[in-house]
Amino acid sequence: MKKTLLVTGLVLILMIIGAFAIFFYNPNTLTPENLEGKTSYYTIIVNDDGGEILGDNQRHEYTLDAFNKSGEKKSLTFTSSKQLREGAYLELYVAPFRGVTYWQEIQFDELPEQIKSIYSK
Repeated sequence: MKKTLLVTGLVLILMIIGAFAIFFYNPNTLTPENLEGKTSYYTIIVNDDGGEILGDNQRHEYTLDAFNKSGEKKSLTFTSSKQLREGAYLELYVAPFRGVTYWQEIQFDELPEQIKSIYSK
């Protein structure tokens, strides 16, 4: 009886783990530029020091305050293979558990109205 309950419990746990793995491991959502399930945040490069250079691969790491479409502030860290220019507006795509997976430079006119009001102050 105890052995049957133990085996049943283990099978249930394995099924739950398998279901979560299938749910979270969708290769299409893992591609950095895929927007599905990601939240957009907007930021501006405020200094031209190039961020902190990481290791031998010479990637530039930036930690900046960013805002979602509602204007909620969040500090985000991301990397770039090049130094980003001062004053550049960026749209950051943030995935749960993975952080910033993709970013692109945008023009001021492309920012949501709430964000424009923050950066025009």
